[in-house]
Amino acid sequence: MAMVWVQGELFPRADKMDKLAAKSLLSEYPKMRKAILNFERKETLTIQEETLFNNLKYKVQEIDAALELILDDDVKAILKHRYFTARKHHLTLETFGATNSTATINRRIDVGVRTIAECLKLSGMI
Repeated sequence: MAMVWVQGELFPRADKMDKLAAKSLLSEYPKMRKAILNFERKETLTIQEETLFNNLKYKVQEIDAALELILDDDVKAILKHRYFTARKHHLTLETFGATNSTATINRRIDVGVRTIAECLKLSGMI
């Protein structure tokens, strides 16, 4: 019998649960960055702190890499404002509302979260 190879997609599709997991990670992103900075300032770390530090560093690096894969500059700017600088949704709407409708902003957030979820799914984080 011959083996048949079926080529899969380059990036796995993110389902609703993957997008929720990505949103959860994105919501925690600012806290993770601050924790990393705090650990870097310490001269010595306990074993638990070192484990957490390495885990957070890995997560932040993967999220940063996923962000860089977003091709649309508008999507990237909106996502950075919303999640990476820890802004509330209504502040994001106010900031980008002069040039975009609420529906457009929400679609762009969704596209960005989906892209990040697909990248994190590929890396095995979700």
